[in-house]
Amino acid sequence: MKTVSVTEFRGNIKKYLDIAESEKLVIHRGKGKSFVIIPLDDEDDNSLLSNEQKQAIDKALDDVANGRVQSHQDVMDETKKRFPHLFNR
Repeated sequence: MKTVSVTEFRGNIKKYLDIAESEKLVIHRGKGKSFVIIPLDDEDDNSLLSNEQKQAIDKALDDVANGRVQSHQDVMDETKKRFPHLFNR
């Protein structure tokens, strides 16, 4: 694992992205948080989802498979009732 500052990363992005292909790269911000740069492979797309998100998707797909669905308009109407502030822009 390699650690670099934001300034160093910014100045040599290509170099550090090449390094990140083979090892984790940590970018450290002075007094802020640190970030890890790793390659995103097609197989890893699911790793961007949290377990809760994966479970929600599985439940929704099960609902669709078993006919437990609502129309888009019904969902929009209910959403507007529950979260009116999202539609007052």
